[in-house]
Amino acid sequence: MTLKGHKELVYDVTFIRGTSLLVTGSDDKSLRVWDLDTGKQVGEPLLDHNTTVLRVAASPDGCWIVSGGVNGSILVWEVATNKRDLQRDVVFTPDSETFASASLDDTVCVWKRETGKIVLGPLKAGRMAYSVSYSPDGKKLAAGTQEHIIIWNTKTGKEMLKIEQRAWRVAFTPDGLNLVSGNHKDIRISDATTGDIIKQFDAHTDNNFHSLAIAPNGTKFATTSYDKTTRFFDLTTFEPIGEPLEHPDGVYGLAFSEDNQLIATGCVDNHVRTWTVPLSESEKELQQ
Repeated sequence: MTLKGHKELVYDVTFIRGTSLLVTGSDDKSLRVWDLDTGKQVGEPLLDHNTTVLRVAASPDGCWIVSGGVNGSILVWEVATNKRDLQRDVVFTPDSETFASASLDDTVCVWKRETGKIVLGPLKAGRMAYSVSYSPDGKKLAAGTQEHIIIWNTKTGKEMLKIEQRAWRVAFTPDGLNLVSGNHKDIRISDATTGDIIKQFDAHTDNNFHSLAIAPNGTKFATTSYDKTTRFFDLTTFEPIGEPLEHPDGVYGLAFSEDNQLIATGCVDNHVRTWTVPLSESEKELQQ
């Protein structure tokens, strides 16, 4: 399915849990909500950022959206009304009450959704912070930066681990044991306790790696790049799954659906696309 409406490239996408809705953020300064049952946009574009929308994230309870603008603005929206609740990369905690942001000012902050106040930080990342990810239990917060990956204790703000590797994107696996990170076309799977590299490989043909997402069931992850593809990899064998999904232009944001069946991608051609997620070899064996 191809969703058309944005006027500029689509930087990020996210599914809203428990619904058939998809939210997208774009260089056209808007967020848009889409109903995947109909393939139609829901309501009018959300325009309060007045700047490029780089990141969007949905709360685990499906009630809230948080968006980050290129100028450092962060907005929170209520899903039921599309109403802005308060004034770089953003991610919710598992309890949906707080969210974290990464910034090019070398800091990471944790914010209270209800008040918009910082409740942890600013945490010093040392270099520009590109992405953030919570462990499944919410006790750890990881940030990918220009020089390294840092993991903090979310209760105390104490640094627990620093991995000396640049990471444009970083994400905890659903079991919380490992981190998947991407830098240029290089992908690394690291132990989230020791920082030891478990696997390292090139995922794309172009150095402009853009994003990664891990399937909720922990069987696979996907990556996007300016080489015009989305690629899937088995999280057990680290082998490619199926053929790359070909796009007409570079690919930025991506997200898995809650049921692991769909993946949405945002493209430089201004369109959003949804695709059926291919099965890994182990999943195929289980179905036999």
